[in-house]
Amino acid sequence: MRVFFNLFVAHYKQFVRDKAALFFTFLFPILFILVFGWAFGDPSQSFDVGVVTQDTSEIAGAVVTALNEVEVLDDVEVGDLDVELALLRDGDIEAVIVIPEGFGDSLQMGQAASLDVHYDPSQTSTAQILLPLLQQVIDGIDRGITGNARLINLEEHSVQSHELRMIDYLVPGILGMSIMFSGIFACIPIIQQRQAQIIKRLGCTPLRRSSLVLSELAFRMILVLLTTALIILVGRLAFGVEMVGNWGVLCGLCILGTLAFVSIGYTIAAFVRTEESAIPIINVINFPMMFLSGTFFPVSNMPGFIKPIVDAIPLTYLTDALRQTMVDGTPLHPMTTDVLVLTGWLAVCLLITIRFFRWD
Repeated sequence: MRVFFNLFVAHYKQFVRDKAALFFTFLFPILFILVFGWAFGDPSQSFDVGVVTQDTSEIAGAVVTALNEVEVLDDVEVGDLDVELALLRDGDIEAVIVIPEGFGDSLQMGQAASLDVHYDPSQTSTAQILLPLLQQVIDGIDRGITGNARLINLEEHSVQSHELRMIDYLVPGILGMSIMFSGIFACIPIIQQRQAQIIKRLGCTPLRRSSLVLSELAFRMILVLLTTALIILVGRLAFGVEMVGNWGVLCGLCILGTLAFVSIGYTIAAFVRTEESAIPIINVINFPMMFLSGTFFPVSNMPGFIKPIVDAIPLTYLTDALRQTMVDGTPLHPMTTDVLVLTGWLAVCLLITIRFFRWD
């Protein structure tokens, strides 16, 4: 029994002295619960919708008033059809409700009438939450006007030229995630070579350090392009996901994304001395980016207070740009913004790496 007790104490001491083990055993799961609970556990989501009134009847005005009184409709903007549809395509609003001419007259004569709802099917929260919610609101208006008879219908119209499915949304996100992993994990070979003093020995040879870095970048570029081709091929053959954008733009985004995330990996290598220390840091960086950047879930589902974190994550901009290019998804940001932010991450991380990196 004494032997068992001594071994137990030895395991305990070894565990509590390992700070990384303590962090990932106790604190990391708690952080995950807090972060993703805040991100996805808040049911009080709100939506911005546009309303176009082509009918001047009192009933049409009552519909607009009723929509303004719905709490989850944060901003109900009455405007012109072309303007509201443009805002919808840009991702500034979630839906456009059109009250057609003659809507009120039809209801007053006891005839069925329809409201047109334009939405973006690539925004899953709109299809899954907003449309059923609007149907409930319209049913309430219908009962108030006509009693028990259901005369008002919702006619759904997609603003996409092709119907987007969940897999169409996921494939660009998975590609962005793959680029992130490949780039950030570029720090591991450098740390390993530095630990084994390989880089120090190479420094005694005529080999230029720039050649060492460029060879690593070239390898990562080829790896990412092969991965890109594989992901697109599997998505096309297995699920019918079609690439609708420009292949040159896609390759350029993949290269820029690789450079940005490799530079983040080099920044980690500049400060971390051992592989054992690098792995936890990489995981702490990768996992929040993977779940908070819109890779699997639309960022519109997240509460407002976490949006600054989402806007600071480089994967948010890479995934947004890839989704715009590959499946013509509704943009979170203009393509120019996505490119500039990724370029900014690349420049800042390279400057930090050049300033603090040590080869031995």
